Amino acid sequence: ALVVVTIALGLAAVEYYNAVRVAGYQPAVLLGLTATIAMPLAVYWRGEAAITMVLVLAFIFGALWYLLGVAHDGAMRGLGSTMLGIMHIGVLGSFAALLLATDETHGTGLLTVAIIITVAYDVGGLAIGKTIGRRALSPASPNKTIEGLIGGFVVAFGAAIIMGVLGKPAPLASSDLGGGMTSMIILGVFAAAAAPVGDLVESLIKRDLGIKDMGSILPGHGGLLDRFDGLLF
Repeated sequence: ALVVVTIALGLAAVEYYNAVRVAGYQPAVLLGLTATIAMPLAVYWRGEAAITMVLVLAFIFGALWYLLGVAHDGAMRGLGSTMLGIMHIGVLGSFAALLLATDETHGTGLLTVAIIITVAYDVGGLAIGKTIGRRALSPASPNKTIEGLIGGFVVAFGAAIIMGVLGKPAPLASSDLGGGMTSMIILGVFAAAAAPVGDLVESLIKRDLGIKDMGSILPGHGGLLDRFDGLLF
């Protein structure tokens, strides 16, 4: 599972840095990819403290990258876009590795819960938004509607409740393992609220870069980052 997470984050970072370069920025791509891929591995073996370590090293080497003239873009634009990718994809994505490391037996169950709720939000938001969506949600993403937001929230919360009733996947949904319905209700509310924020932040970045999708690896859906933006948050 850690290998899959690391590969997915690496591919998402490739999409991000390609999009940034096309928009005219000159990020330190090699540094950004290295830090993003290293982040989940470091977090898995060393815990949350590794996030600070990787970020500090990335900033120091990034500063040297522009100080030595490896890239010719200004440090504000180049280093700023580099660190944004590391923060957005590497740091937020590394919490998937942290979930896996929390419990050797049920770590994949923790990550699966997050994935299911996020997918439920995406499916519910898309279906309701296309069916009855009328009012735009935000200038950052004119195609998203308030109705879609509410629909996605309801479906995501419903998915959390169903997992609580079934008691799976463990341990969050299982009362025998310290979780249960209360845990799923709390998680359902917060996850359903976080997913649209991640979606809108991604839309804001794409709008600023002047692109529709970050990538094209998933035909009809854009890139990995386009699908996992809510899950990162």
